[in-house]
Amino acid sequence: MAKIKNNWKDDIVDVETLELDLQNPRLPKHVRDQNDITQIRNYLLDKEDVFRIVRSIANNGYHRSAVAIVCRENSKLVVLDGNRRLVACQLLLKPELATNARDKKELEELNKITNKQELKKVKIAIAPSRKEAEKEIWDIHVNQLLKPWQVLQKLRMYRNLIDSGEYDINSASSEYGVTPAQFKKELEKLFFYEQILEQIRTDKDEEELLKSGFNKIDRLILSTNGKKLLDYSTNDKGDITFANRGESDKKLKQLIPYITDPQKVSAQATQEWLVENVFSKIDPGFLGNKTNAEKEKGRTEPDEPPPKRKTAREKDKTQTFFGENLVLKKGDTNNIYQDVLDLYDFYTKDIQKSEPRLSKNFPALIRMSLRLLVESAVAKTKGIADYVNTNFDNAKKQLTQDQKTTLSNNSISSAKSLIQLLQSGAHNYTNSANFEQTVAMSIIIGAMLNITHIKK
Repeated sequence: MAKIKNNWKDDIVDVETLELDLQNPRLPKHVRDQNDITQIRNYLLDKEDVFRIVRSIANNGYHRSAVAIVCRENSKLVVLDGNRRLVACQLLLKPELATNARDKKELEELNKITNKQELKKVKIAIAPSRKEAEKEIWDIHVNQLLKPWQVLQKLRMYRNLIDSGEYDINSASSEYGVTPAQFKKELEKLFFYEQILEQIRTDKDEEELLKSGFNKIDRLILSTNGKKLLDYSTNDKGDITFANRGESDKKLKQLIPYITDPQKVSAQATQEWLVENVFSKIDPGFLGNKTNAEKEKGRTEPDEPPPKRKTAREKDKTQTFFGENLVLKKGDTNNIYQDVLDLYDFYTKDIQKSEPRLSKNFPALIRMSLRLLVESAVAKTKGIADYVNTNFDNAKKQLTQDQKTTLSNNSISSAKSLIQLLQSGAHNYTNSANFEQTVAMSIIIGAMLNITHIKK
């Protein structure tokens, strides 16, 4: 065996000698808690697109460049990165592992054309410890060296770091380049995601929770008003305690429809709107003591702005798509910018209707338009990557703290992550339909245009 870095080692082994990771960040808490390999395998097969890998290996062979990251635990080679590929191999070798009859039938057919001998010589990189492996995996999936993890997987990695006992919030946040406050907030976000996931009953609700739920959890639960409603606190290990768990659970249950139903809370909803239309409905005493007349009215006088003020604020919401109203130099970039604003305005007005006409995937078109906008801005340079790499850091310095938080919540932490999103937006319609992430992209793109195309 040859050394590859420090005391890491590489090897070639039979795929049947490898074990699935019970702590895999792809797994929700309720699956990990079962500590059952069969349940883990079924989850990855059902939720993580394993069949695509199965078919690829059967038809094209095991990818020669694929290297699983493993570590030795209890004399076993546990796969820390590469679990989906391992499940695919296990199912191809033993179709009887599938619990679904239709899956089993297809696997039996694919088994006949699989080069099983090839699976006895797969590459692995053996880490000296799980801790060392997690640093490598972090770079691969979170720092965008390969396909980025979803927000959920990043959050579970954070949780695993604390649960390992080798880190506290301060040391973990320092190790992975975030503030302790943000790290704690991410742990809170995961906690409430898991709580909500346990209570939802439909695949549609689960899909919506994964697509836009994190942003709504941030605004409805992790905000100052959300913490007031649920009355919870978080210690230095990220553990959450409630003043009255029973009452908090009731209120959280009432919040769930606002998080899983895309029509109940728009991406532009302010905290003022949430207080009036969500928090005070769940807890009538949320706004504090009122006079009887005020209670009958349903709101205090200051909470009811005059019509003119409402109209003005509605206009401002549209303009915040790019962080602010940009005044750009005449030309193609300015024209496309104006068109993208119109497209955004068209969508936001539609989703506020009782019966929206546009599909939930319409934001993907806005995402594609953002790529076109950036392409127009870099027409005379080396390309999108060069433009973003050159301007991202300076643009980010121009943002408010709230805007920076929006970027962080939507996995836009670096120039690399923005480049990845711009590229995927041109090729993956489904994954580009995350409206909140599209809004976040527009903010940093707007800041870059303010550097390169501002009208002087």
